[in-house]
Amino acid sequence: MGADRQKPQMELLRHSPRGRALLALVALAGVAELAYAVVNFSAMPPYLRFDLGLGAWVGAVGAAFLLAETALKSPLGLLSDRFGRKRLLLVGPVISAFTAPLTVLVHHPLGLLLLRALDGVGAAALWPTIFAAVADVVEEKDRSTAMSLLNVTYLIGVAMGPLLGGIANDLAGSRTASFYLASVLFVLATAVCLLGVPARFPHHAEHHADPHPPHISLREMWESAKMVPDTLLLGFISFFGIGMVMLLVKLYAMEVLHLSESGYGVLLLPPAVVFALASVPAGRIGDLWGKERAMRLGVGLAMAGMWFIPFVHSHWVLLVCGSIIGLGYILAIPAWMAMVSEIGGNRRGAVMGAVFTAQGVGAMLGAPLGAYLYDKVPIRIGQWVIPSHITPFLGTALALTVSFMLTVWFFRDGKRVRQ
Repeated sequence: MGADRQKPQMELLRHSPRGRALLALVALAGVAELAYAVVNFSAMPPYLRFDLGLGAWVGAVGAAFLLAETALKSPLGLLSDRFGRKRLLLVGPVISAFTAPLTVLVHHPLGLLLLRALDGVGAAALWPTIFAAVADVVEEKDRSTAMSLLNVTYLIGVAMGPLLGGIANDLAGSRTASFYLASVLFVLATAVCLLGVPARFPHHAEHHADPHPPHISLREMWESAKMVPDTLLLGFISFFGIGMVMLLVKLYAMEVLHLSESGYGVLLLPPAVVFALASVPAGRIGDLWGKERAMRLGVGLAMAGMWFIPFVHSHWVLLVCGSIIGLGYILAIPAWMAMVSEIGGNRRGAVMGAVFTAQGVGAMLGAPLGAYLYDKVPIRIGQWVIPSHITPFLGTALALTVSFMLTVWFFRDGKRVRQ
């Protein structure tokens, strides 16, 4: 018994129902994130630009996904509070298993907008629910560490999605092969959810016993959002900056750095794998050192790394700058999500949904703006001209600078998200 007490809680979870539930959720997030990364970051931008000649629609198609995801994250998070997590977790993979191969058959921009909007509905059901479900599984003192496991899945998706998608396209000699690969991955995610994810979660069951459960209404969503106003502002600004470049990174690598599709994936793989392995220890820093400090340090590092990106073209220097940004990410996001998960009680899914909605609104507005700037808007300062493909990256650096100032102002030591 004494030895058991000395084991970290996360270690004990591995051999308990909660541990099995957590592992199933992490596996689901990993496969789903990999599939979404194949579609969003690898397959769609070059397919639109080079195969269909719809380069001007890259931002709009990405924004359709983000618009649907943003509009529905809060209500679908609330639905997961009311009707259970597993039902909502199944929605995303099931929808996208069909939309990914249909993308190959639809060449009209409006049809592509519709398909991406449907994907956004599925993502809106999946992501707030899975973060709330992880919070339902683990105790408060381990939540930053647990959220870091979801960080691992994101980093693996970012690393492996472009690589697997690029390899599939290069081997098949077609940019449509990666859409079929994504469909297979979404089917696998559905199977993981059906077989591994439990129907009920410990802490969610406790809140479900509340005699006054949340209602599905606009007022309820507004009440949930009012619990985290500072976090909503931070989420909007930081993801506005991220949205400006998230659909352009692969195009930049191919057009400016002259990398092949698989070459781009190979460049991303080593740092992403290192950071995936480091995510859990980095997440533990938030539990041990303080979530506010971890978040401030993480956003500060991401800001610093991004200011160098627009001005260098060496693959190795970019790799170093990207690594600094990655280190900031694995420090900031788990601590941020852990702080949010501590608020809301039986509204946890709705609160998480509100935060994701603010992030989505920012990304949705940033994506088309970044695509427009990338093609159309160079910056002229006297005789000095900054090419248009650099402009979105400067916008991201500026947004992260504002985000860092907000973390210093709102999240001082000992002061968590205002309730």
